[in-house]
Amino acid sequence: MTLSPRLHPVRIKPPFYQGSRAGESHCGLHRYLDTEFVNRFKRDILKSEFHLPQFEAWRTDERHVGQEPVLRLPLHRAFHLVCCEVVCDRLGHPALDPRKITSAGFVIRKVGDGGEKSWELEEGEALGWRDAPTQLRDPDIHRRLCASGVLRKRSGEPAYSGEEVHPLHILKTTDAAGKIHTLLYGYLPLGGFYYERNPQESIDEKSWETTQSHAAASLPWPFGSRDSQKQKWLKEHGVPVDRGRPSKAMFELLRLLVTRYHVGEAGIDANEQLERIGTELWFHNLPALPASLRDAGYTANNKALFAAYRTTSTLADYLKSCFEKRDGNPLVKWIAEQEKRISEANGIENIGQFDPLPASDGEGTLSHSLLMLEDDAQEIRVALGQRLRHQTLAQVREIPLPKFTQGANDLYQVVPFVRSQTDDGKEQIQWADANARTIRFRVAAPFDPEASRPSLIQIPSLSDLRRGLAKGAAMITPSDTFNLLSRLKPEKGIGPDTVPKGEPGRDLGIQWICSFSLPVVTLIAMILLMIMISLLNIVFFWLPWVRICLPFPKMK
Repeated sequence: MTLSPRLHPVRIKPPFYQGSRAGESHCGLHRYLDTEFVNRFKRDILKSEFHLPQFEAWRTDERHVGQEPVLRLPLHRAFHLVCCEVVCDRLGHPALDPRKITSAGFVIRKVGDGGEKSWELEEGEALGWRDAPTQLRDPDIHRRLCASGVLRKRSGEPAYSGEEVHPLHILKTTDAAGKIHTLLYGYLPLGGFYYERNPQESIDEKSWETTQSHAAASLPWPFGSRDSQKQKWLKEHGVPVDRGRPSKAMFELLRLLVTRYHVGEAGIDANEQLERIGTELWFHNLPALPASLRDAGYTANNKALFAAYRTTSTLADYLKSCFEKRDGNPLVKWIAEQEKRISEANGIENIGQFDPLPASDGEGTLSHSLLMLEDDAQEIRVALGQRLRHQTLAQVREIPLPKFTQGANDLYQVVPFVRSQTDDGKEQIQWADANARTIRFRVAAPFDPEASRPSLIQIPSLSDLRRGLAKGAAMITPSDTFNLLSRLKPEKGIGPDTVPKGEPGRDLGIQWICSFSLPVVTLIAMILLMIMISLLNIVFFWLPWVRICLPFPKMK
């Protein structure tokens, strides 16, 4: 007595309508340019219209990058279907009875120099491309374990884990000779993204070293590596803020700490190391220093002597107090004013000295001096490098990475499979062999100029602008924003007085609905687009590539 199920031999092969083509031994891959592609495909099969472009000719048209066709995205109003045939693996290859098929689908594999990759999911969340399994196993992990007796079937619809599967549907048809065929067809989705779970391993270390070097070179010595020939600790480096006026290097450091990392703002744990360093950098009353200390300078040996002339505030205290003012942060306003001075002077090197730093309460300016040691500056350099890495890794975790990329070796292939019943009523899975896969293909980028198709936008006539009321784009506008928009009077100029003081209307709970005529919005967008293209064409000379105007007759 044997307990093993009696298998029903099944085979996946290219669809019958491709069998007569010389050299054609792949799963069908078809392109349609309208949204009714499923109905059109069924009609083409039933009418045996296999000579149409969607069955073969389009592949030649799309081979504009290498030998493989480039598949367009739904964004380009192009849709692709996969089709194969399932037969009983015996003499004559009769069509498999659709009643024996429990389910069918296909997976997308990334093929190239790096081996074969599969798109994996865990509890419904995309993990990205992983090394594809070498054995022919069920892509659904839970289904695989149930079949082997490790798990029992769960009720309901559990979150999917395993290789991502796309469904194939059954289409029973006959050929010109009257032979029955069981086709499997399905839509090929060419989109999707994932979030990197382990960004630490995904970042190339050589590229990261270059990035860190570039970031360090953006700050001058002693807080960065710019001006490498001056990387020697000097006496003036120990006084980055002299009687309230920061040095140029200190200004660039403050600008980085405030505008990029918001050091001093509550609730940012990643700034802990920089804030800790700031608690050790004290403001001092330099005019009260004895001449001997002033001449000796601030060093590790006489640090204790300077302690008697400290104020009650550190750099960390100052930054924290400024951020407590929220929108009224005096340091942010001061940095903006100094940026304006730098722009007017055509560079920071043309600034004699900066204005004194503002007091943390916004009233007056600082008069004290900040002192630091060479070790403090080195610690800041190290902490800035670590803070940059932390921010970079945090960004990588949040950036959606595309499923399909367009590198030189980024090739893809569809692999169909079918689950069917054995003679004992058990389930078996059969994968397509190398001959029944699709051809290798590439995937176009969203803005690939070769893949883009014309999109018709009707520009209104000038006579349409005053017809009817302003019905179209409606925007809910808070009262403070509406007050700002009402103050915009280009004939009188736009300046600081444009921004309203206070928030009038907020206490009444009033908001506005502003409606704009769609013809006006369309025409303004066109005018602004033409102005920007003309301006940038002066620099880039790209007009022949970005606009084509052809005379076109009116349509009846």
